[in-house]
Amino acid sequence: MMKTLPEVLHLASLTAFVAIGSLLCPGCGPRPVETGPDIQARYQFDALRARLDYPIAEVYQAADQAVRDLGVKVLYDKQDGVAAQIDAFDAQQDYITVGLVALPYSKTDMTIRAGLFGNRNKSDVVFERIMESLRGEPEAVQP
Repeated sequence: MMKTLPEVLHLASLTAFVAIGSLLCPGCGPRPVETGPDIQARYQFDALRARLDYPIAEVYQAADQAVRDLGVKVLYDKQDGVAAQIDAFDAQQDYITVGLVALPYSKTDMTIRAGLFGNRNKSDVVFERIMESLRGEPEAVQP
């Protein structure tokens, strides 16, 4: 059975749309991040998502200290026993969000997103600073 010209054009345009979309949105699928044994982290939809083996109160304190040490301007900073949120702007006016959700067994889900389209380098810097604080490592020298 032969396809008509409109059907062929529709199929070709759909294929091109999917191909271009996969090139423009490489961070839409999950990608693993190098972490330690107590962490499961990945990039998904250009946000760093990690499951930490620490209670939410400890992760919140580490995240709060990390963003303040990095010198970003904190706009919103709120925590309770179930969730926490830190919103800030950096020197390039990129919005940085650290979201925390408590899980059973003293674990925490953490999401870090920097910038409108998810700047992975900035997210990595915030993540590493949080992990240094959680592990009790000395702070790195600020640039």
